[in-house]
Amino acid sequence: MNAIMKRLYQWPLDPAGRLVRLVLAEKGEGFERVDSPAWAPHPDVAALGYGAVTPALVSSDATGRVVACGTRAICEHLEEAYPLPALLPADPNERAEARRLWAWVEAGCEEITDTLLTERVVQWVRRERQPDSEKLRRGAHALRGRLTFLNGLVEINGYLAGRTLSLADLAAAAHLSAYDYFGDVEWNAVPDLKTWYARIKSRPAFRPLLADRIDGTRPVPHYADLDF
Repeated sequence: MNAIMKRLYQWPLDPAGRLVRLVLAEKGEGFERVDSPAWAPHPDVAALGYGAVTPALVSSDATGRVVACGTRAICEHLEEAYPLPALLPADPNERAEARRLWAWVEAGCEEITDTLLTERVVQWVRRERQPDSEKLRRGAHALRGRLTFLNGLVEINGYLAGRTLSLADLAAAAHLSAYDYFGDVEWNAVPDLKTWYARIKSRPAFRPLLADRIDGTRPVPHYADLDF
């Protein structure tokens, strides 16, 4: 049996890269992390193929290699290649709902990532300029709206798409964990979502994310606290 080596190109606070890391960890698959921030991509990424973007996962063995770029391609590939534990429900209707909410989370959080998280990175990590206060306000407003909706889902279902963990939950947790690094998630306003996040945060797969530290700034005190 050929050993499969995996290399993941990503940046630690990128929510998309965090989702892939969570899926790999839930599947029990080891991998090598290669730092590739959006503002200075690793030179290997461009060589992976036309239009290649991070996160990018390269799996290699004696028979060849598989290249997958972006969360959809990577996570679907991992679900097919390593079906256990399953991160999409077995029932077709429930699986479709999990995929719908997964897509909604990623699309719905895009504005937050492009405004709030980007400005925090500019402020605390890159220190290139003062953050844009208007973008910070717009991102914070969008985040509050997403938190309210997610809180309603977990209040009803326990998890986002039903009674079991799915890729929709991991996608939401990946995004929220990145925002929470800087303390931008108002957890006390969404108690059911806070309980849900505490459960996700306590999973062994989440520990590497909580250990992340970015040069130039440390996370807020409750970031790695399981009883926050």
